[in-house]
Amino acid sequence: MTRFDRDGLVLGLRQLVAKLGETGDRTGIRIIGGAALALRYFDRESTVDIDARPIGDPERVLAAGREIAAANGWPADWLNNQAAGFIPEYGRRVATWETLYDDGRVAIQVASAEAMLVMKLRANRPGRDDVDIAKLMAICDVRTIEDAEELYEDFYPADLLPDRAVRMLTRILEVGLPERPEQPPPPDIA
Repeated sequence: MTRFDRDGLVLGLRQLVAKLGETGDRTGIRIIGGAALALRYFDRESTVDIDARPIGDPERVLAAGREIAAANGWPADWLNNQAAGFIPEYGRRVATWETLYDDGRVAIQVASAEAMLVMKLRANRPGRDDVDIAKLMAICDVRTIEDAEELYEDFYPADLLPDRAVRMLTRILEVGLPERPEQPPPPDIA
């Protein structure tokens, strides 16, 4: 299984920018998941893909990703939109985006830390999301289960924080939140 560390993600994004920039249409990606965390918020173990929502023509963006995968011997879905349905868009708060790269034609953005936290809480995969959630809680200054519930319900107003997420938060708070992680330098995607 191919895994991408931060340098591997940046390499793939550089190739994506070059490929998407070949036409004049405005395009790019909005990144969520582990790749967003590694690129913007904290050092983390590798990830197997870039979960993203395409900007512009989704098929063109994903086709460019498949071409890059073939050229590098990577899995065809190294860039995918499978998790895009988790992006909160209808609450009192919606996902906001931070731009990592924008040359006027191609934009690379990552979800805000708050949006990343609520999406991780929604997924709440034991053994996979615990450390990310704890670090995001420190970044977002979420210190209690009540704080987490309030934030979650702002983004997903029709849903309650899942019981498994509450149990995960309880364990995290029992151990204690980590120090706010050091933010990595902006990635050089150009």
